[in-house]
Amino acid sequence: MNGRSARGFLVSLALASVACVAATPLLSHPAFAADDKVPSKVQLTVLVVSATDSESGVDPRLAALASSFRYFKYSGYRLLSQQASELAVNGSGTFAVDGGRKLKVTLLSMDDARAKLHVEMSNDQGKVLDTTVNINRDGTFIISGPKYKDGILMLPLRVSY
Repeated sequence: MNGRSARGFLVSLALASVACVAATPLLSHPAFAADDKVPSKVQLTVLVVSATDSESGVDPRLAALASSFRYFKYSGYRLLSQQASELAVNGSGTFAVDGGRKLKVTLLSMDDARAKLHVEMSNDQGKVLDTTVNINRDGTFIISGPKYKDGILMLPLRVSY
């Protein structure tokens, strides 16, 4: 990631300790047969979260991520949207992000342990983020930093397979 595309962004890894809770739609993933070593697709879930000090507490729909939020300086976390897409290798999904932004995620590769994703964010002035991340199987990676109202947006990316 070059300096221009990193402007205003902090890419941070949410610890692998995000617990799987069957009742939480964010954390559900498609079942696959025990003899399938690596499925051919991943389920990508993109959350858009407002982080601010003008509110306090964690939106109940984000309960599974609450322990990861302790690493950030904000007192309130609210889910703005949740979007999902099934991606095959070299397949992309495009997601609307508050503040007139667009997120494009491409699955570059996957194996038993992790998925490699190319992540681009753009606004009406062009590309503002261009990076590649590895996300552990059934794991979450949090992109944080674009300014939003009186706080920031956080984008937890969940890969399930």
